[in-house]
Amino acid sequence: MVLFMAGFFSIVVKLFVIQVRDAEKLQELARIQYESREIIRPMRGLILDRNLSILASNTTEYTLAVDPSVIKRPDTVAHFIARALGMPHRSVMKHLRDTTRQFAIIEKRIPESIASRFDGWDCYGVRLRAVPRRKYNFNALAGPVIGYTNIDNGGQSGIELEMDDLLSGKEGFIVYQRNARGSRRPEVDYPKVEPVNGRSVVLTINQVYQSIAEEELAKGVERHDAESGRCIILQPHSGEVLAMANFPSIDPNKLHEYSPEKARNRSVTDLYEPGSTFKIVAMSAALNEDLHGPEDRINAENGCWVYNENLKPIVDDHPYASLTLRGAFEHSSNIVSAKLARELGDERFYKYARNFGFGVKTGIELPGELNGDLRKPLDWDGTTLNYLAFGYGLAVTPLQIACAYAAIANDGVLMRPFIRKYLLDQDRKVVDVINSQVVRRVVSSETSQIMREFMQGVVDSGTAKQARIEGVNIGGKTGTSQRLVNGSYSNTSHVASFVGFFPVENPKILILVILDAPKRGFYGGATAGPIFRKIAMRIINSSSEFAKKPEPLYASFKGNDHIRVPNVKGMHVDVARSVLKAHGFNLELSGKGVLVASQLPEENTLATRRQIVNVRLVSVDEDSTDGLQRVPDVVGMSLRQAMNFIKSMNLEPSPVGSGVVRSQYPEAGALVPKGSRCTLDGEARAVSANLY
Repeated sequence: MVLFMAGFFSIVVKLFVIQVRDAEKLQELARIQYESREIIRPMRGLILDRNLSILASNTTEYTLAVDPSVIKRPDTVAHFIARALGMPHRSVMKHLRDTTRQFAIIEKRIPESIASRFDGWDCYGVRLRAVPRRKYNFNALAGPVIGYTNIDNGGQSGIELEMDDLLSGKEGFIVYQRNARGSRRPEVDYPKVEPVNGRSVVLTINQVYQSIAEEELAKGVERHDAESGRCIILQPHSGEVLAMANFPSIDPNKLHEYSPEKARNRSVTDLYEPGSTFKIVAMSAALNEDLHGPEDRINAENGCWVYNENLKPIVDDHPYASLTLRGAFEHSSNIVSAKLARELGDERFYKYARNFGFGVKTGIELPGELNGDLRKPLDWDGTTLNYLAFGYGLAVTPLQIACAYAAIANDGVLMRPFIRKYLLDQDRKVVDVINSQVVRRVVSSETSQIMREFMQGVVDSGTAKQARIEGVNIGGKTGTSQRLVNGSYSNTSHVASFVGFFPVENPKILILVILDAPKRGFYGGATAGPIFRKIAMRIINSSSEFAKKPEPLYASFKGNDHIRVPNVKGMHVDVARSVLKAHGFNLELSGKGVLVASQLPEENTLATRRQIVNVRLVSVDEDSTDGLQRVPDVVGMSLRQAMNFIKSMNLEPSPVGSGVVRSQYPEAGALVPKGSRCTLDGEARAVSANLY
């Protein structure tokens, strides 16, 4: 009886433990045994350009997995799987023979076309799971900017990483019940929680401009045998990034071909010493502080300024006795820039440099952006200010330089750059629109106007003649700086750059081009400048918006009934139509293409208003030379020899200077209408690099 009562009591205690004390824990264990919870992944939001071209979309791939422990006829199952996937039978059987495993992946990233072969085939222990994957519709286009995702579709770099919370959405789930055989059915007592798909991000990027920038940058890097290159296109008035190109780039669809280093967006993650493009600070500050006027002359020391007997002198590549501020900027004088900086003093110079945005992040929504390196005046020595004046002793990102020049183009107001325009929700409704944001006024409107005139002079008659475009006023600045190699400045490795905007009277587009370590030429005007010109020309030719509309030129007889026909050869058809219309002529087209090869009546012919001008069009394809002529390379020839050569090619030489041809415009290889003018810049002596 005692034993019986003891046993009965122990049973009661055990029942109490099971049904009362541990009831919740045991119920949870039981639920785990007969219930399963499956995550439902949301669809990742799209990434689109400003014109709603889809840059990054989604596709579905499949993963095939098996449970070898429950498959009854492994040989038959292996035969079907091997035939469907195109795999060797023995490879599949290797997985199925290991019955100690309950989960084995046979194949990942199976495309939908192959996964459809399993439709209608139901085998216990074999599971085909759909996995959403990212697809980049234009392959390498804007690869470092857009970024990429990992195997779980999570953002890892670029926009994909920076805006991952917006793009990824929220997971849902569904609860299943399992029977004794392991079969599943949905649990009716638990509601299915639908996933919330990610929002689509519409960027400020223009896919067409991005393509142009990447194509021309790649050609320029190859042409000048450079290590790499970067290009940024901005809208100065708004701060919108229209393009951001890096070369070499990456194709996020083929990540296995690239190292992680190549995936970074070097326009915001890499620093460099800007060289002469930084002269914008000293020059605009001196004008803004009324230290000098545009035509005031400064002693340029005949090209060599010994400001301290114990220190290396500051030199210019062209010796001048004196220069106006305008001339100093156009000819990129290091000496005048250093003197202006010394007049400003440490504190004022530093204030303007910071106000232009140097030394701080721009705040753009891209990962990895750096502050740059602009030391405070307390950390300067006796030489720092002199060298800061022409872009040494600090480090900047390409985006900081682009934004600083955009401030001058924008009437002296610095804008915050942005790359996300707005979002689209699940119903494709526009939400969270990003508006332009003013950071600060850097210089006065009057100062910015003067600086734009200076920059136009740089292109028209200064160091950037190879960036000129007929019919459009271009403003810009060249930069050439030595790179640090093993702790010292190299005479053979440089950073060449050019930043410019157009049209000067109302800047709408700003383009920055940077080449790292070009080996075939290293001056910014001769390397980066032509790349800028090619990009700008293609943008201009895609729209008549940027064409300069000349005033009608009326003859002085017959009551102005006759006017001179303008020259539209070489123009895009839309630009030619606008120019002829402005002069009062009607247009008649012949031929196929978009580039004007010839016209009747010829240019400068007197004709009545509303007369029809017949324009013959040709294609602008690289192989098309119908009515066009390729410009030969005459750089390095004597001016007389080059002129004879140009004439023999049915072109009209226009010499400037004497001696040896230093540069030519248009550049070698350009397609131009026969009879076009080719400007040849002669130089009587060799010049040294402006690199101090």
